[in-house]
Amino acid sequence: MYATRNDLEARFGEGELQQLEIMQTVGNSIEEALQDASEEIDSYIAVKYVLPLPSTPSTLKRIACNIARYRLYFQQPTEEVENRYKAEIDFLKRIADGKATLNILNPQNEVTEEQPKNKPSTMPIGTTYTGGVFGDDVLNMMPSIK
Repeated sequence: MYATRNDLEARFGEGELQQLEIMQTVGNSIEEALQDASEEIDSYIAVKYVLPLPSTPSTLKRIACNIARYRLYFQQPTEEVENRYKAEIDFLKRIADGKATLNILNPQNEVTEEQPKNKPSTMPIGTTYTGGVFGDDVLNMMPSIK
């Protein structure tokens, strides 16, 4: 998981966390919300990064806390809680689209590059072209067979 109960308390206060727990129907609702938040985060970042990550950036801790908080307000989230959730999801979408990156530290405490999935740099022999389609202007310049 990217965040813990202590992280939620540090961000939002023990009082708010207790109020959220009172609203829940199950005893381990905070842990479930944090687990759900981690799985939601993974569904976006797995597009660009190999999981599990070698280290957890503080950005993901913040995102997990905001998503878990939103999930704990399951009936009536405040406008602020909902706006934070939407902003975090938008950021995760930008990561998946390659428009944002995570600062992931390797064991030497250096920022690592994006770790692409196992995609070949060239096409294997025997495969067919799956690229784009020629536009009409390119096709009109090609000789026709009559």
